Amino acid sequence: MAGVWRWRSKLDWTLAPLLQKPIEKLDPPVRSALRAMLWERLELQTAPHAIGSDYAELMRVFKVTSAAGFVNALARNLPDEWRALPKQTAFRLSVEFAHPLWLVERYLARLGEEETRSLLAANQARASLDIRANEARISRDHLLTRFHKAGFDAIATPHSPAGIRLTGASSPDTLPGWNEGDFLVQDEAAQLVVASALVPENGLIIDCASAPGGKATHLAARAPKAKLLACDSSGKRLQLVEQNARRLHLRNIETRAGSWLDLAPTLREQADMVLLDAPCLGTGTFRRRPDAKWRKTPAQLTELVALQRQLLDAAASTIKPGGILLYSTCSLEPEENSEQARNFEERWPNFERVNGNLTAEGTPNADGFLQTAPHLYGCDGAFAAQWRRNS
Repeated sequence: MAGVWRWRSKLDWTLAPLLQKPIEKLDPPVRSALRAMLWERLELQTAPHAIGSDYAELMRVFKVTSAAGFVNALARNLPDEWRALPKQTAFRLSVEFAHPLWLVERYLARLGEEETRSLLAANQARASLDIRANEARISRDHLLTRFHKAGFDAIATPHSPAGIRLTGASSPDTLPGWNEGDFLVQDEAAQLVVASALVPENGLIIDCASAPGGKATHLAARAPKAKLLACDSSGKRLQLVEQNARRLHLRNIETRAGSWLDLAPTLREQADMVLLDAPCLGTGTFRRRPDAKWRKTPAQLTELVALQRQLLDAAASTIKPGGILLYSTCSLEPEENSEQARNFEERWPNFERVNGNLTAEGTPNADGFLQTAPHLYGCDGAFAAQWRRNS
């Protein structure tokens, strides 16, 4: 259940008085069952006896028969309401909004309590369904009209010039235009990365870490006369790029499998533009992936920052004089975003930061950096910086 992942630490806090040892020390199937039971009781109002019978049987299925009685008995003693929150600020927010404590402490130090609370609350909200009109085939306005005529609740996204936000659509492939390749599912924040970019009309554009192809297909649609080389370390994942390109009728995309650190030396000073959508902690996407926040650690952040530095340097080496380097993440962490960008500028003084295309009032673009966040813009968190090579 997505709700169990979304509210895991609040479930654990409420379960703790019922257990004789920390929940993390229980067998994984038992741990998962207790969380799901409490979620059903509190959010779905399922009767205790029904919960107990179902999850006791599940323990037998998972061959944890010895826990069946314990699970059944605990189900009949589940509380009818959430446990009162702890008093200490960071711990309280960690429980109330179900985020790892170390992340909450980071946000409090950087943002203060009021904004941290807003960010955590936004992360807990379900994300909307955003799509990007394939402007190589159809305008956003035309696509909006098609949706309205078909009875769908759809509006233009406030910042992305190609985006549409839908309410109540059950599946993207049921929407008019899916089979024709008129749109791609993509959060508004991800759309803004390419929408804000200074994309050349011709030449070679490289996407270093392309799969599944959302930004690559956006670049290809914006520059139909350019050749787009989509690279990724996984050949299997590159098949997703190829599938998306075919459905969207984009014929200017080629794919190449391999580690970017290995591919970059073969492409030295050949590119008119390079996009590095870097691997990152992904803290801007917790609305869509509530399970992901429980797998993040401070050590991962340190490792990713080092890797991003290597990938950025490799990307810079492939750009012609006058070419554009576009760096992006789906992170909210300064180490991966503005700090990484400024450190790059110190290492590569021949790259000049340039402002993007999004300059309208209220657009999340300042100092040449794009930064969105769920609590400020109603979309995922994303960052982008771009530079032009002068020599």
